Amino acid sequence: MHSMNKILGAVIKNARINKKFTQDRLAEIIGVGPRHIMAIENEGKYPSYEILYNLIEALDISADLIFRPETVNQTIEQEQFINEFLACNDREQKIVSRTIRVLLNELRNDDIDI
Repeated sequence: MHSMNKILGAVIKNARINKKFTQDRLAEIIGVGPRHIMAIENEGKYPSYEILYNLIEALDISADLIFRPETVNQTIEQEQFINEFLACNDREQKIVSRTIRVLLNELRNDDIDI
């Protein structure tokens, strides 16, 4: 299996799991069969441009995770959080920012084990 296909499969699988999608659900969202998702994730199948685009959109990931992984400094979870945050309006961003600051302060001060 070519290394690009290994990278693609791992990125898609990790992003799918982080989004809490089953292979069936992801396949339904992008309009392919579940077997197609399984082949991409586990067998090195490379999707068409349209399906790859739909995967990137549905999983809310950066194309750099697939094509230029060495340039990505964030984890998939961080990337998804940033994308979700940027999709918020100003009011929502202020609420999220304040909430995170309060939560982090509490976690750091209380030495909570999670």
